[in-house]
Amino acid sequence: MTKRLSILLTNDDGYDSAGLKQMYSALNAEHDVVVAAPETEQSGIGHAFTLDRPLHYRDLPAELGMKGYIINGTPSDCVKFALSVLLKHKPDFVVSGMNIGENSGICAFYSGTVAAAREGAFWRVPSAAFSLCANAGNFVEPYCQRALAIFRGIAEIGPAENGRCVFYNVNFPGCAPGKCRGVKVTRQSTAFFDDRYRRVETAVQQPGYVVYGDKKDVEELDTYDSRALMNNYITVSPLGFDATAEWALPLLGGLEDL
Repeated sequence: MTKRLSILLTNDDGYDSAGLKQMYSALNAEHDVVVAAPETEQSGIGHAFTLDRPLHYRDLPAELGMKGYIINGTPSDCVKFALSVLLKHKPDFVVSGMNIGENSGICAFYSGTVAAAREGAFWRVPSAAFSLCANAGNFVEPYCQRALAIFRGIAEIGPAENGRCVFYNVNFPGCAPGKCRGVKVTRQSTAFFDDRYRRVETAVQQPGYVVYGDKKDVEELDTYDSRALMNNYITVSPLGFDATAEWALPLLGGLEDL
């Protein structure tokens, strides 16, 4: 790819995160990048957006070395607000990440990182989310360079044809780059996340509870993102919007006669 693209870069870890800075550095070497990132960490916020208060923005501090804005909202707010207010022209691409913490499988539904890419796709802008397993957090810089290579390949595909909407969920494994086994194009896992809660002491009289858990019944094949990620592959999953359970439509036909 020789064309310099205009990229809107966001995340859910906040504007000062190492993953955002390294992703900006990698992408900005070849493209024109503008940041619109949350003021505070928004991990696990999903696709929430702000309804009950005004949004505010300010320029990123010069010492960060990045061009763009801080927004007091969610990741999807950042994309909505940037596309409708802050940017003079629609960007060629929306990139979300590098998130520290994987977002494969069911986690993608909870992820603010993935939601930002989904929001970009809502606006018919090609979009991708990039996440790195937390136990590989010492390798953010080299994996952001791998992300740039993957971005090149995704960007070559261009916008979806015939109005079809797609966005890409990319996850990097929890190992050193030298032990990474390559890239797998995968389906999204539907493995159950077995959430539980443990009691913790808090500053108030009432007890507090903190969620924890693991994925259960993970598919055995590397054709699914969670399993491939566990087996030290980089996973690239094309995602869409339509969540219709097609198999159930014929079963519900009788309701139309009520």
